[in-house]
Amino acid sequence: MITKLNNRELFQFCEQFSIILRSGMSAIEGLAILNDDSQTERGKEILTFLYKDMEESGSLAHAMEQSGAFPASAAAYVRTGEETGCLDEVMKGLSAFYAKEIQITDQIQSAVAYPLVMLGMMTAVIVILLVKVLPVFRQVFRQLGLEMSGISGALLGIGETLSHYSTAFLVLLAAMIGFILFLVLHPKGQELIRKIVCRFPGTKEIPVNLDYSRLCQCISLGIRSGLSPELCVELAGAVVSQTEIREKLASIQNQLAEGYGFTEAITESGLFKAMELRLISLGFQAGASDEVMEKLAEQYEDKSTDSVSHIVSILEPTIVIVLSILVGLVLLSVMMPLLGLLSEMIA
Repeated sequence: MITKLNNRELFQFCEQFSIILRSGMSAIEGLAILNDDSQTERGKEILTFLYKDMEESGSLAHAMEQSGAFPASAAAYVRTGEETGCLDEVMKGLSAFYAKEIQITDQIQSAVAYPLVMLGMMTAVIVILLVKVLPVFRQVFRQLGLEMSGISGALLGIGETLSHYSTAFLVLLAAMIGFILFLVLHPKGQELIRKIVCRFPGTKEIPVNLDYSRLCQCISLGIRSGLSPELCVELAGAVVSQTEIREKLASIQNQLAEGYGFTEAITESGLFKAMELRLISLGFQAGASDEVMEKLAEQYEDKSTDSVSHIVSILEPTIVIVLSILVGLVLLSVMMPLLGLLSEMIA
């Protein structure tokens, strides 16, 4: 069974296909070239399926739908491009859309990666203190005829427990390191980071802004591809995740079906704020609606990434402060009794 392509793979496919079509080659010739150049078995499997299906159906959109590797919205755009003779422009627009998705994911991933790595390193420092350093201090205390008690004794007990179950702890540590690497390096891990970040307290606006960015980008692509307003809104509904936004899009579709104009339906739905509605209205009047929606998509993207950066800017020093305090408490729990004893001996 062919699995879904991720955003990076979709971008590469659309970008390469757009270049091939603009060079004057046909779609089926482009599939043959991409298949010959593919370096992976999965890529060859998908491209071979597309080539064979297109030979039979004569439609790239049909082949994309039947493969199961492409989003329904991408196939719908491609079908429109085939019908209007603007497939190269549609592919170029799709590549820009998926490039934005990659950029958003990369920005969030890079913002979160440093705190994750720092958290792992500081945890390792604390574990080393508990397992290796505190036993040394215990020997010093015993040589002085004392036993570690209180906080230092409790911490020593934790260290001895970790040392006693070292095999299980090392397995857990390796799993934690592997999970951090998965989050930082793997596309699915990066997507998980984005979902996790969007669920933190105070981050409610992030997924909303991300959805608005996708929505505006999708409508811009649809208008540029020659789609009807109804179809633009329908396809946009497939790329958003927030229930409230989907309900407003459904309201727009209903009003469009009743004969309302596009800008009037958007205004009545309450989907956008007054300033944004004004820009959209001016864009439609000037024949530059796709450019206006593209600009709005960039603004919403900037809002979401700025929110993530702000949260991380607070999170990073917080992690450093908390873990530094923990390390300081570990050291003070053994140093203070030792210093007290030494002062008595000197006195």
